[in-house]
Amino acid sequence: MYGGRKGVGSQGGAPSAPHKAAGTNTLLTRIPEDELALVSSIADTVELRSRQILHHWRLPMEHVYFICGGLVSVSAKVDESRFVEAWLIGSEGMVGAPFVLAPDDSSPPHRRVVQVGGTALRISSAHFVTALNDLPVLRELILRYINLVLFQTSQCGACNSLHSVKQRLARWLLMGMSALNCNELPLTHAVLGQLLGIRRASVSECLEALESHGMIQNVRAAIRIVDKATLERTACPCYRLIQREYDRQIARFGISPRSPAERVL
Repeated sequence: MYGGRKGVGSQGGAPSAPHKAAGTNTLLTRIPEDELALVSSIADTVELRSRQILHHWRLPMEHVYFICGGLVSVSAKVDESRFVEAWLIGSEGMVGAPFVLAPDDSSPPHRRVVQVGGTALRISSAHFVTALNDLPVLRELILRYINLVLFQTSQCGACNSLHSVKQRLARWLLMGMSALNCNELPLTHAVLGQLLGIRRASVSECLEALESHGMIQNVRAAIRIVDKATLERTACPCYRLIQREYDRQIARFGISPRSPAERVL
């Protein structure tokens, strides 16, 4: 009916690779088995490579991705050759959620780049839109997720206007840690500067200050968070506000028996 793979999941036999992978994406752990089987039937499990561009700015979205591991940044274009991070996507969300609102938009804004490699369930955009009619729970979750993204981006816009670079960087590290579900972020100072729209030297200065207070460790091409509680106190209140909104929109949504332990953005 939808193209892609044929029946999977609860229809007998061993679960397919997409069906297994879905257990690591928060949105997919909260949908009924019949919806999960349908998603798995039209999905492929793909590897995400660092610096891979999933969606180019103003080019059609050919696929949507449910992230199972890794970290993707969504960037807004600010001049002819420069992009600044607008929001992050880890295993709590999906790449291409706005496509649900405007499937006929042939030139969507923003660029989506893999910052930390991992895996995802990839679905043809055309197949996904067709299947959404039979995925009411997932559709509701995606709309909630879009609400969360709208809140996050507006909050980060206000944050960038009022809070210090150190507070913003602490907030970004915490959000990256939650999205990646890992206390080590394999990102260089230069990449962090590009994501935050600040100079590399400013990033290095702030990271050295955080390290001197025992909150992080600078390791080769990565930042390791060693004292999350102190880092949370250093971050601006925006982190806790975004975390609270994630809990309201997604984490409290009906949990199925197979869902993993809850975590927050």
